[in-house]
Amino acid sequence: MLTFTRTRLSPLGLHLGRYTATVVQLAGTAERPELRATAQGRLPPVESGSPEEADRIVANALRRLIADHRLRGRKVVSCLSADELFVETVRLPQLPPEEIAKVVPWEAAERLPYPLAEAELRHLMAGEVRQDNVVKQEVILLASHRDVIQRRLRVLELAGLTPIGIDVEPCAWLRCLFQAGRLAETSRMAYLFCGETTSTVMFAEGQRALFLKSFPIGGRSFDEAVAQSLAVDIETAASMRTNVFAASSLDGDNEVHRSIIESLRPTFDSLVAELELCLRYYKVTFRGRPLDGLVLSGSEAAPWLAEYLGERVGVSTRTINPFDCLSRSPTSPSLNQRSGRWATALGLALKRMT
Repeated sequence: MLTFTRTRLSPLGLHLGRYTATVVQLAGTAERPELRATAQGRLPPVESGSPEEADRIVANALRRLIADHRLRGRKVVSCLSADELFVETVRLPQLPPEEIAKVVPWEAAERLPYPLAEAELRHLMAGEVRQDNVVKQEVILLASHRDVIQRRLRVLELAGLTPIGIDVEPCAWLRCLFQAGRLAETSRMAYLFCGETTSTVMFAEGQRALFLKSFPIGGRSFDEAVAQSLAVDIETAASMRTNVFAASSLDGDNEVHRSIIESLRPTFDSLVAELELCLRYYKVTFRGRPLDGLVLSGSEAAPWLAEYLGERVGVSTRTINPFDCLSRSPTSPSLNQRSGRWATALGLALKRMT
């Protein structure tokens, strides 16, 4: 008699960026996750028109993307992007976790740019720090306006999807990169995640975030810098710049490579300045515990950029292929080229498998 084993599928992990939608579906188990399907597509521009019309446009694009690829099921885990989050670190007296949960809303009410009643609030326990010879508990506040969350849910439902979880982007890509890097739970790592519009610096011990800061430098900033410097339209600039970032190393004899990098020097300087500020904060706050390294990831990561940043800030820097979190990494060049663009969606798909 024949027996059939039903393959266990993860929900769709959907990273909905400003310009791109990325979807990953996994199969297997938490111990041995396997890649089942991927999809990535550009989103249509929605700058004009009402929010309702913009949501319909994005939802229709999502519906087409999912229909055009081998994606099964309609359950989805998505996330709020870094630029949709309010993030701030506060230091509290050492208290039991249940007491900290009571104090956090009071701290958030003084800092949020909108009323606490309109916010969805979470917090991460970052660990103990010493301030004026007093040990305190550092806590990372994470908040988003409820209208932002409701709008995200509406887009997913308009696309025919059933949302079963909304994560935050940095937690999703950390989940993926930690597993992909085969890192120890005691490792102290810095992460620089360069996305389409925003870059995020995180310090983490294992999978526990210690610090989180985002700033508006990303792929769009790079494209705008190239367009202005070379006097070309933004689409041409993006195409040229993306080809350079897809290269594993820079070619000094290639005129396009030279012109792109020269165009990006001021933006790279700004990126390095932000990273150096964060690293100085780490050295002051977490004295005596040096970092074990810096990981560069995200849609705008490249091995040569990791080498450049490492030399600028004096920290050993590398990229991690996010597909290494799987039991078997894909061999497709289209997936492994600029593989950092899949990290968040992979982390979202992993959320319900771990």
